[in-house]
Amino acid sequence: MKEKNSNSFFSKLKQKYRLIVMSDSTLEDRLSFRFSGVDVITVLTIGCILLFVCFLLLVGYTPLNEYVPGKASSHLYKELIAITLKTDSLEKKLLVNELYLKNISAIVNGEDPINLSTENILTLSSFEAELSFKKSKEDSLLRIAVEAEDKISLSSSDKKGSLDMENILFFSPIKGVITNGFNRKKEHFGTDIVAKEDEPIKCVFDGVIVISHWTSETGYVIGVQHANGVFSLYKHNSILFKNTGEYVKSGEVIAIIGNSGELSSGPHLHFELWHKGTPVNPENYISF
Repeated sequence: MKEKNSNSFFSKLKQKYRLIVMSDSTLEDRLSFRFSGVDVITVLTIGCILLFVCFLLLVGYTPLNEYVPGKASSHLYKELIAITLKTDSLEKKLLVNELYLKNISAIVNGEDPINLSTENILTLSSFEAELSFKKSKEDSLLRIAVEAEDKISLSSSDKKGSLDMENILFFSPIKGVITNGFNRKKEHFGTDIVAKEDEPIKCVFDGVIVISHWTSETGYVIGVQHANGVFSLYKHNSILFKNTGEYVKSGEVIAIIGNSGELSSGPHLHFELWHKGTPVNPENYISF
């Protein structure tokens, strides 16, 4: 019985039909179409396939693809890539700053400084291996190299061409009268200079600002890390013009003389000079 039904179904599909278009006034045949059920199914299938292909082409190669739910626009992709590259650069800058701060801490504490020329590159190389944006590797390494050259290398392992304290021409931070000199026994590791009110304080040598803050005892304090393990410190200021991480040149104004801090008895500058973690007498190298 089932075989008869299936045979009758296929026979109906193969059965021919004729579609005639006649004139209403003369009853004359205008058009005539002869087809079967199989022809109708074939035409519909091909039509659906063509429509599906056209839809895929429109969605894939025209701006209509931005309206597909869950698919981001090309502009959003570009912004995402730009943000990722900026994040990559910021992470490397933070890493370099961290190495600089570690080096400065080691120098101030009298420990062996970190060799940035080797540890910096090795650390960044391992950091680069975790990133998927390979195109930014060369750019990031070049940026680190340029920053290291511009801001001053803190490494003391390379003795060739290094300057001694006697060979460095220091700029006087301020012109005034010395009221209290350097005294290691009394743990007064600097020189106190009294000058005119609102007198600008200048950097003694090229370097990078590593301290720029306020404390209750010394008031507004600013410190500069120079080449060859030299460090200069300026205390009791009224105004600070530079922030941590900025590069300053010799003679550039960095603060204004003041009377800030509990340890200050009047407007003056307390100036300290350190070399490789050891305080030295500023009067031996600078004329105030």
